[in-house]
Amino acid sequence: MRLKDRIAIVTGAARGIGQAYCLALSREGALVVAVDILSCAQTVSDVQKAGGQVSEITTNIENWQAVQAMTDSVLQHYGRIDILVNNAALIPKLAPFDEVSEDEWDQVMAVNVKGMWLFCKAFIPIMRQQGKGRIINISSNTIWAGTPMLLPYVASKGAILSFTRTLARELAGSGINVNCVTPGLTLTEGVQQMAPPETVEYIQSITLDQQIIKRREEPNDLAGAVVFLASDDSDFITGQTINVDGGWTHH
Repeated sequence: MRLKDRIAIVTGAARGIGQAYCLALSREGALVVAVDILSCAQTVSDVQKAGGQVSEITTNIENWQAVQAMTDSVLQHYGRIDILVNNAALIPKLAPFDEVSEDEWDQVMAVNVKGMWLFCKAFIPIMRQQGKGRIINISSNTIWAGTPMLLPYVASKGAILSFTRTLARELAGSGINVNCVTPGLTLTEGVQQMAPPETVEYIQSITLDQQIIKRREEPNDLAGAVVFLASDDSDFITGQTINVDGGWTHH
């Protein structure tokens, strides 16, 4: 087991891709803390059925006081934090950029960018004291091509890439590796809610046509990259991005 007894925080863990990360990390021996504003009961059940160890914390990742309280709880219970997977994300409904409201823009940025920053701000001091840590930020392959009708989302995911590269440099010599994963189109609940079913199906169809690997991406397709970046196998990798999209983009 590559992650035996390591403490792993996963945000956006209630469903979909975050749930897959929790399962994959636990299979490698990590003690997983599933974090979401929604209940993670299903994630906890699935991890436990698979023989893994997991706990859940319900919190608002946009609120600094809530994040601090969660950090204190994790530290009190486990005494350390080894892995942070910043996965929580909000996907808005498809809309032209000039029809997006200010509130919609702010909400996407608050969840996708501010929440990531707050978690790093909370947990990096602990990792610094330990002299080692792994931070994995989840972006999106939409940043490589620029996906129309999703400007707030794509802009927020582009910010995650820049955040990752800059933070990796700022933490040089600390023993903390900071990397990024860019998933392709994965049929999660969030994706299904961004447009009417026929539109989502059409987007999936044209995406599949453009992929080299001719099947639809599943949450489990992303788990291997995250486990790799969380493990000692990636000791000499930081500030980098792994693109996992079946060859839709070449990066």
